[in-house]
Amino acid sequence: MNERLSSIEKNDYMWKLEIGMLLDLVAEDLNNEDTLGNVTKSRMIKINEEEVRNAISGNMLSHIFSKNLRALSETNELCDTCKIFSPMKNGKIKEIDKSLSDSGNKVKNCIIDDVCGFMNAGKGNNEKRSKVLNFAWAISKNGTCDTVLYNRVDPTDKNSKAKSEQETIKDEDGKEIKDTTSEANTNKSQNAQMIFYRPIRSSEYAIITQINLSRVSFDDQKQKYVFEDKEIIKSRIKKLLIAYMNTILDIEGAMCSTNMPHLKGVSGVLIEKTSAKQLMSKYSPLNDDYKKVHLNIDLNDEQSTNKLELNNISLAEGREFNNVQEFIKTIDYILDDEYLDFMIERNMKYVKETFKENK
Repeated sequence: MNERLSSIEKNDYMWKLEIGMLLDLVAEDLNNEDTLGNVTKSRMIKINEEEVRNAISGNMLSHIFSKNLRALSETNELCDTCKIFSPMKNGKIKEIDKSLSDSGNKVKNCIIDDVCGFMNAGKGNNEKRSKVLNFAWAISKNGTCDTVLYNRVDPTDKNSKAKSEQETIKDEDGKEIKDTTSEANTNKSQNAQMIFYRPIRSSEYAIITQINLSRVSFDDQKQKYVFEDKEIIKSRIKKLLIAYMNTILDIEGAMCSTNMPHLKGVSGVLIEKTSAKQLMSKYSPLNDDYKKVHLNIDLNDEQSTNKLELNNISLAEGREFNNVQEFIKTIDYILDDEYLDFMIERNMKYVKETFKENK
């Protein structure tokens, strides 16, 4: 057994990741919250009474993650509603396993229900499940927001004329209006030229993500894994982590057809908690010293090298990344087969020996 695995607590099933990062995006319009007339309003968040910042909601990030996970999933891993990417998540169970709870059967039936959670309120037996992967809001540490003018113009000779030169007709109420219909515009109520305004932003976003890997393929009610085969659980974990990586590096959202963002950089830390006794915090990348805190470096150490010395508290271990390639290597570190096999087998053994099945 390598040194990495030998240091992991054996008599436990805690397995949780936290990724705190700064994501630097230029010229994006990924999340909007309202449209007033011909003006689109971008998503913002109020930090205090004086300060408002650019933001991307956790819901938007979760939606894009679900889309990426759906793309990686095989047809037989999905319920009927997730196959068509429906938010209802009430697809029929293919084959009921009586040893599992109602929600456990949905977990076994569909990888998206397993990882992204569901609430089947008012349908079936009101099954519910919280998410395995949770996004905080992405909040800009610094950034700008501007408004850009767009227009759409009828290109035909008829409507390239000045408005005073256009033919006058009567509408259904007998009111005189300019005739804007043409080969390019069949709607007489629509102007030949449409003007509208969209936001465009550049921000360094602070994002926190937590991933509870111990709950992948786990029936929370029966306190057991829904599969006996660890390879199925490992496959789901790998797809989850690759989908997460795609969500960050190939980030999508609103207005990508015209405002596809430029990814300028990514940096942060990955925290790995493999024992319930270890301490993990949601200390935000909005703070300049967030890396030191998560890497357990003593903030009073001017050289930034000495670890924080504690007598009675165990801290979760951190791993730093400072660019796109290091971020990929950090996720690849978790995707290691030997590590995944060890952790899944450890958890399955612990759960089987510790929890009594609810019949």
